Amino acid sequence: MKFNIFKTRNGKLRNKLVNNFLNKKITDKDIESMMFMVDEYEKANLSTIDKLKKDKSTESKRISGALKQTIHAHGPITKELIGSATKRIYGSLLQDDNNNGDFITIHKSNFFLLCALILISLIAGFIF
Repeated sequence: MKFNIFKTRNGKLRNKLVNNFLNKKITDKDIESMMFMVDEYEKANLSTIDKLKKDKSTESKRISGALKQTIHAHGPITKELIGSATKRIYGSLLQDDNNNGDFITIHKSNFFLLCALILISLIAGFIF
């Protein structure tokens, strides 16, 4: 028996499938197709978990930023200032993720290159 197959989740699952269907007529092709389905499902789950972690990190940064704003504006947060901190935190959580709106983000070097090309084409148009 190969003991190295138990090192990965994939190997553990493959072994469980083989042991579960040991008495039934199942081929390696069937196991491969089941493993493919499980891999696809697992990829979707992992991407969802990564997205949730990113969202949680973003929200945590917003909350800490709002608390820093409150401390900067009022000093230490006391019972009297808890309302201001609450409003700032609530406002930061309501803030839209897409602040750019209808604008296009262009890196400075790309912007310079684009301006140079437009200028050259304008000059070439006037000459000819």
